[in-house]
Amino acid sequence: MRHLHNIYVALLTIVAIMGVGCEKPAPLPSDETIAVTYNSMDGCWELSHLQGAPLAEETYLYIEFDRTEHRYTMWDNLNSMYATDTSGTFTITEEEDGSYTLSGTYDYGVGDWHAEYRIELSDGGDRMQWWSKSTNEVMDFVRIAEIPEIY
Repeated sequence: MRHLHNIYVALLTIVAIMGVGCEKPAPLPSDETIAVTYNSMDGCWELSHLQGAPLAEETYLYIEFDRTEHRYTMWDNLNSMYATDTSGTFTITEEEDGSYTLSGTYDYGVGDWHAEYRIELSDGGDRMQWWSKSTNEVMDFVRIAEIPEIY
């Protein structure tokens, strides 16, 4: 009988240890922001919301950032019934208050972007929000695996 009691106690101990050992760590809050760097922005993004509203059906803006060359390529049909692609360079600047500013230039001598944007990354780096520093424009992006075939 004592032997069965020892086995029972051993089983309870193993179950208790397994319960503690398998406990998942608490997830980070989804709204926690992360540092905006060339590395954390690298990859493909899709504009999901403009001014807080989802994009109209059949409307899109995709942007791909290249961390090594500090270059971007953007595909969109926001201002035209035809698809356009734009490319250029981008710069990330950390401000004194700890926020980040995104600015850029267009290729082919077109010039600078019409605005600089305060930018935040959240949701583990899978969400990005831009606030124009000169207009009331707000853009929400989500990370995607690749740019879809557009043309």
